Amino acid sequence: MRTLLSQPRMRLYFLGTTLSTVGDYALWLAAGVWVKELTGSTAQAGLCMLALILGTLLSPVAGYVADSMRRKPLLLATNAVTGLLVLALTQVHGAGDVWLIYAVMFVNGLAVSLTDSATTALLPRLVAPEQLGAANGLTQALTQGQRLITPALGIGLLAAFGGGVVAAIDAASFAVGFLCWAFIKVDDPRPRPTELNWRQETTAGFGFLLRTPSLRQLTGAMVLGLFVIGMFETLSLAVTTVGLHRAPTWVGVLVTVMGVSGILSGLLAGRLLTPLGAGRLTALGLALFGVGALGMAVPMTAVVVAAALLFGFGLPCIIVGAITALQLTTPNELLGRVSGARAFAITAGQALGMAAGSALISVVFYRDIAYAAAALLTLSALYLFTRREQHPAGAPASAEETAEQETAAETAA
Repeated sequence: MRTLLSQPRMRLYFLGTTLSTVGDYALWLAAGVWVKELTGSTAQAGLCMLALILGTLLSPVAGYVADSMRRKPLLLATNAVTGLLVLALTQVHGAGDVWLIYAVMFVNGLAVSLTDSATTALLPRLVAPEQLGAANGLTQALTQGQRLITPALGIGLLAAFGGGVVAAIDAASFAVGFLCWAFIKVDDPRPRPTELNWRQETTAGFGFLLRTPSLRQLTGAMVLGLFVIGMFETLSLAVTTVGLHRAPTWVGVLVTVMGVSGILSGLLAGRLLTPLGAGRLTALGLALFGVGALGMAVPMTAVVVAAALLFGFGLPCIIVGAITALQLTTPNELLGRVSGARAFAITAGQALGMAAGSALISVVFYRDIAYAAAALLTLSALYLFTRREQHPAGAPASAEETAEQETAAETAA
């Protein structure tokens, strides 16, 4: 960490990405409440998150854009244009203007996809390969830390000054991101043209994920894991109200506990990456979530809080392991598209998990869902732990061995 932070351009990188994300999270949290206040409709408030998700689901297209042009100018343009568009929310004054909120949330989701693809591809050009894990870990530590303050920032400013002020702060965060990237010096060559058409270019990321055994295994395990984790968006309310007999707002305590352990996990992820390897670090995170899911089924406050600690520690392990594996395995000219393909798969998986959790909670007792979640998470963790391709010092398996392993895993599933 000291080595990373001793570099001026990395200090700018962490400052820009952190403050930009703070502004985004504050607006995302405030948007639904803002629409609810303007319209009185819970259903219309829920459309805010739907608009954001629809924007992020364009990540394969965003990845193609990130690979077809220089990435630093793309980041500068994305920050500038999105920041200006967010300012349009200062003109929202009544129920007739909520379409502007939906439009900006969609653009925000698309901007996140562009930014994630471009930064994932640029980070290996900013740091040495052995520092990637620490850089991704510190990014996750900062992300978990800001989640401790953004609920109060977004909702508090909305209540005190209105949504326009929250929008102005988000626009200012994009301006900070623009300035930071403007001063970051990075080797960012112009991409070489290819003979593929745009459809082939856009789907190349999916093709690389499917052809590369280690990334295919990681992505499959993560899609299943994030599907289950998405179910806890709804399940956590049942744990709080039905299991612990507490008010729904007590979920905020669990979120805070997860944020604290997430900071620690992010700071340690770089060190854990060396002995475990990227794939097994992800598997460790999934395993911790599996144990935490069992804890969530126990109607005791201390056990549920301990489960939340495991959730918070496990999430950065999953993300840091998966992103670092992607960056170390993928050719730089494909990184944007592969990152976009992976983001599409896990976002779709998490969204389906949220929908499944909402549907199941009304017909299945929450503990039974938690037990099933624990089993699925454990299965995905064991799958990664037993793959030779995920071993840090193991030689790649032959095609025959890989086929045998995948057949065995399918049979066990």
